[in-house]
Amino acid sequence: MRQDSNRHTRSLPPLATAALALCFLSLSCAGEQDLDLTPDWAQDLVIYEIATKGFSSPAGPESGTFRGISDKLPYLEELGINAIWLTGHSLADPDHFYGIWTQYACIEPGRIDPSLGTEAEFREMIASAHRHGIRVLLDTIEHGVMSESRLVAEHPDWFEGGSWGMTDYDWEGDHPDLDEWWVQLWTKAVLDWGIDGFRCDCGLHRPDLWLEIKRRCQAAGKPIFILGESGAEEVSDACQRDIMLFNQRRGLKKNHAALTDLASMRDLFRPRPGPGDFDFHCEIRFADGEEALDAERGGPLQISFLGIGEDLIGTWERPPDGRADWTWSIAGVAADREIEKLTVTCPDRSWSWRSVGGGWQLAVTREGGTLQVNGGNPLPGPKLRVISPSCHDCGWDGFPGGENPYSVQGSRAVFGYGVLFAPAIPIFMSGEEFDAEYRPLPGLTPDLYGKGEPGTGSWLYGSWLQWDQLAQDRHRDMLADVKRMLAIRREHRDLIHAISPGNADVDLIAVSIESDAELPVPYLLSDGRRALLVVGNPSGETATASLELTLEGLGLTSEGTALWATELWPTELAARRVTVEELASYRCTIPADRNRGGGLHLVRFEAGAEPTRGE
Repeated sequence: MRQDSNRHTRSLPPLATAALALCFLSLSCAGEQDLDLTPDWAQDLVIYEIATKGFSSPAGPESGTFRGISDKLPYLEELGINAIWLTGHSLADPDHFYGIWTQYACIEPGRIDPSLGTEAEFREMIASAHRHGIRVLLDTIEHGVMSESRLVAEHPDWFEGGSWGMTDYDWEGDHPDLDEWWVQLWTKAVLDWGIDGFRCDCGLHRPDLWLEIKRRCQAAGKPIFILGESGAEEVSDACQRDIMLFNQRRGLKKNHAALTDLASMRDLFRPRPGPGDFDFHCEIRFADGEEALDAERGGPLQISFLGIGEDLIGTWERPPDGRADWTWSIAGVAADREIEKLTVTCPDRSWSWRSVGGGWQLAVTREGGTLQVNGGNPLPGPKLRVISPSCHDCGWDGFPGGENPYSVQGSRAVFGYGVLFAPAIPIFMSGEEFDAEYRPLPGLTPDLYGKGEPGTGSWLYGSWLQWDQLAQDRHRDMLADVKRMLAIRREHRDLIHAISPGNADVDLIAVSIESDAELPVPYLLSDGRRALLVVGNPSGETATASLELTLEGLGLTSEGTALWATELWPTELAARRVTVEELASYRCTIPADRNRGGGLHLVRFEAGAEPTRGE
């Protein structure tokens, strides 16, 4: 497993070290004078995650290679995605996590794993992706390397402690040579290999180094996109774990706001959260074993969200983290009762904070029968927003055995209403687009560190895609519908894109509905010139609905000209002229979900001359 040295691990000479120190000093002083380093193409990203070994298997399980990905690029171009998040390129351990090869058991980040192909094949895959209009994002393992890595032996001063059964970089130990090695390593990936950006596992451990990487690439004419797993820093362009429509151990969050009332998610446009923006529950367990709930659930507690408060606590850690907290007031607590544990939840987002135990933390101060409660901010701040129905972490250790860890599972309503037509960057796992029947790699165990029977794990990273499933009608139909959704998104990129921080150029509008079925709240995306209506139906039955629409509600003005409606789904029809009276009593039929052309009703409205088909 040990490899020869390469030029990216040598120590810097003294002059280079001094220059790097001056560079980082200039970074800390630049402040608001920084240029915007987010690429102008980032708003339109549609990201498709690939685990290299299981994506294409020309020689059986875990035989996936760069060539295998290259062979699938025409398929991906036709699908309509425009970016790959590649979770497999560098030298890694073949069985450290879940009994299979994973990028996350990294041995040497700058060296191509020979089991995936040669560096020449890697370069050709990237170049070919670009020819197909697809950008490539690499996964970087931020915390450390496998303990047998030659980097640990050659640079013991670079490492201290460990996590995940590996040895961690000593990022806080003042090692200029480590810092410059890291900067050179990933700058090379961009300028030499042609990579377009990175997904940083476990978040950016050293945002200052990533800022320098972004600046060097920008100066060379190659701006990059950085997707941090967490969004606590200000350097990444987006947060991968931003709006996840799944729980890693339980599957799809069917009651998430993105699937029930997307327009209620005002944070998609990054307003400062305030009272009334979210609904919260609270629960107190007292030292005597009794519990008390909030008034909405029949208890005596009155919880009020006060908005942004002072920094008293971190998100996962108890010490303050330098970010303003979310603050609540909880009244109705008996002043003489000892509190053992307090929990605050936001049910339509699946956010949860607690005063003791793991997860997001709470700081609690008490004054008589009222508590002031502070918790870490769950929103990513001024970044492009991300919505993901699935990623490789679906089916994590503890997921019910034998169940499918894919989240969408053929639902056009979930994929369309909550993901592909939302004003955010979609991320989904390979196979989701054709409703893949999950098959684990033969070595995949149900336990993170390889315990349990091989071939019984449910971790989605270990999905062994079976492309022959596309011979079956239901898989072909799902693929055809996802292609249509992505084509509609492209054709309406003026309405459907991630909103730039501080520059909301699209309105997201809820639409009142009356229906014979329980449906998500329809929404409109409008830029003042045209508007797209999205109605979802996640049920297995056809539904009819009556909507209240007005020109003002559409965000349009006719100014004496005609108003046109173009139905896009389930079947694209020619534009028809509609009157204000017809608009006020707009009726539609939404086909049953999980069928070809089902789950959705889409209409574009625009004022003016009659639009031509396909506009």
